[in-house]
Amino acid sequence: MNISSNKLVKSVVAILVLIEVSCSSPVEKTKSVQLLHEQAMELVKSSKLDSAAIIFKMLITHDPNHYVALLGLAEINLRKKNIPNAVLYLKKAMNADSSRVEAAFQLSQIYRITGKEKKAKQILAQLVKKFPTYSPACMAYADVLMTDAPPNPEGALSQYESILSLTPESKKAQAGAAASRLRLGEFSRAASGFKKLLKSTPRDPHLTFLYATTLHWLQDFETAIKAYQTAIDVLPSGSPLRTVRLWNLRLAYTALHGKYPGDLPPNHIFQIKPQKESATVKFVDVAHQMGVDKIDRGRGAAWADLDGNGSLDLFTVGISTPHGLYLRETNDFIEPNNRSSLDEIEGGWSAAIADYDNDGDFDIYVTRDAWEGPQKNSLYSNDGKAQFTDVADEFGVLDENDSFTAAWGDMNSDGWLDLYVANGVTGSGASNNLFISQSGQNFNERASNWRVADKGTSLGIALGDYDLDGDLDIYVSNVSGPNKLYRNDGESFTDITTIAGVENPLNGSYIPLFFDSDSDGDLDLFVSAMSYYEDVVESIKSSGETFRNPAHLYRNDGNNVFFERAVDAGIARSFGAMGAGVGDLDNDGLADLYLANGGPLMARFEPNALFIRRENSYLEIGQQAGVANIGKGHGVAFADVDENGALDIYLGSGGHYPGDVWANSLYLNTGPSFKGVSIQLNGANNNQFGVGANVIVHSGTNRRLQRLDAGSGFGSTNSYSLHYGLGIHNRIDSVYISWPNGQHKMHYPKGEERNLIFDYSLHHRDK
Repeated sequence: MNISSNKLVKSVVAILVLIEVSCSSPVEKTKSVQLLHEQAMELVKSSKLDSAAIIFKMLITHDPNHYVALLGLAEINLRKKNIPNAVLYLKKAMNADSSRVEAAFQLSQIYRITGKEKKAKQILAQLVKKFPTYSPACMAYADVLMTDAPPNPEGALSQYESILSLTPESKKAQAGAAASRLRLGEFSRAASGFKKLLKSTPRDPHLTFLYATTLHWLQDFETAIKAYQTAIDVLPSGSPLRTVRLWNLRLAYTALHGKYPGDLPPNHIFQIKPQKESATVKFVDVAHQMGVDKIDRGRGAAWADLDGNGSLDLFTVGISTPHGLYLRETNDFIEPNNRSSLDEIEGGWSAAIADYDNDGDFDIYVTRDAWEGPQKNSLYSNDGKAQFTDVADEFGVLDENDSFTAAWGDMNSDGWLDLYVANGVTGSGASNNLFISQSGQNFNERASNWRVADKGTSLGIALGDYDLDGDLDIYVSNVSGPNKLYRNDGESFTDITTIAGVENPLNGSYIPLFFDSDSDGDLDLFVSAMSYYEDVVESIKSSGETFRNPAHLYRNDGNNVFFERAVDAGIARSFGAMGAGVGDLDNDGLADLYLANGGPLMARFEPNALFIRRENSYLEIGQQAGVANIGKGHGVAFADVDENGALDIYLGSGGHYPGDVWANSLYLNTGPSFKGVSIQLNGANNNQFGVGANVIVHSGTNRRLQRLDAGSGFGSTNSYSLHYGLGIHNRIDSVYISWPNGQHKMHYPKGEERNLIFDYSLHHRDK
């Protein structure tokens, strides 16, 4: 302590002693202490923090519960960037006087800037309840609710309205209320709010774009075009935001006129890279005609014959809505009135179909609304006639965590399907669970024993025998942090992510898919990512470049190592890929890739993408093929619905916010010129549908491996009929089947049969 500090200490001590001796009343003491506090605050303003701290500490020595002194010390430590000490003093101040708001509010803001959003939210929730007229807390709480996971625009709107009731002219609260209404789907009121604000700030770069977006949702494209033009013109010439706004302007022009007008200035034109060739496949959306165009912010979907009548049925899940059950009768789908447990539970993300009890019918596992936090999942047991009973609790697979996706597979090769569930997507710290079947009677959770209890923010699961050793390996995508590849060693798994080189993308990973991308007879790996909208739009505009957080395509070299091939394959682009599916959509014998894209922002209008395989690379033809809608796609499930020998696509659509609603789609494939063949497997008694089998088909020069999976993409399930395109060839030459229990068989089909059935029981001894 220097001389001046010593003098200051002595001076403060003397003053405190004088206060005690000479001040005859509490009022006088309070006034005197207040003078010391004011002196300390003046020192803070003058950045004489150490001197101010001396006074505050002496005041606390005199009175340990001196609220304003504790606040002062907190501020000093904040200025010195000593966050732990600042937090300590704020907590002491809160304990000293719980009737005051300042300390708690400051603590909440520290938690916000240090990434502790949950703690900040808890404090702010208490403050707005206790101090409903304290506008800073109401505003901060509203902002937290708008950016929360999941966001709560309804709660945020309530706070903004509370502020406006006290201070009607608050521009920030007016803007927040309008943005909340946009997310809630109150588009007319949101537009009015933005329009009013723009009267005083007509060139605000943020508000102009939000106003244009709201008009876009109202389908007032003529006015939206003018608003987008303003939103572009107010930006600096080099602003990275221009590209997004130009793209949205293009969409508005297309919706209104089908094209750009001839006199549009060049600085308002979004140039798209030219298409290399015409689409060889065409789709038409028949969801409305067939009665499956539900608006439920669609998530997972699954195809299977659920009622045992020989026709494919459709099961879907969406946010906060009853499940969709559509039973096929003749050419249409119907929703039955009585669906047992399905009528009692709402909401879901993943729909994984399998015959878990080997009774010959399809059962359904559903994960709940993951972003809403821990909830009970469901296992719907089928009586064979599409009457379902939830037996999750009875069978030990409730998994009351923040589950996202699930997939079925025989992990221990005992013939009974096990269940792997991805948890922790909200950052809860919950581990992934592996439920091992006990001969179909119940399940035991064994993730830790099997060393696959990943504690990341797990979102996607891909199951596949990547090393062709006869057992099932697991790939897990984490929305933050490295992804994981677990090699099945028979009785446990080994994390070989680093060795294999498949940990990317490190942020925003969504959908992983194992498939034979290069037709060499082993499984490669595709991993999508949630990219920024700016990068997505740039990738639409540009050709040959790579972008932030692109999709990854890892080619399997057959020796436990994967090589990145996304650039070579032409798919190293930025997407908001939330759902994905792989199938030979044009029947040329090569695996194609369909991406269901989107993102939380209401202003994000990102087309879905269809990549058709062309020799060693992919060609994007979504717009030409008729499947490039912008409805925030999620669940993707393939099946030959109309039995014309070509794969069709079901797409669950809808965004993160209540107002971001789109009808689900069923795209019938009308365009492939080549023929296709379906292969159905009748498996062993304790795996009757052959889940996990690897099937390699040779047709002329075409060769392709497929796995029969029960859960893929955004928690969706394709039809159990494997589909192979023949390309220029007329027939299949050979079929090699590796059954889940390690048995193998080569088949040589005769003739040109388009629907093939292979029965394990007829050849289980052949190798």
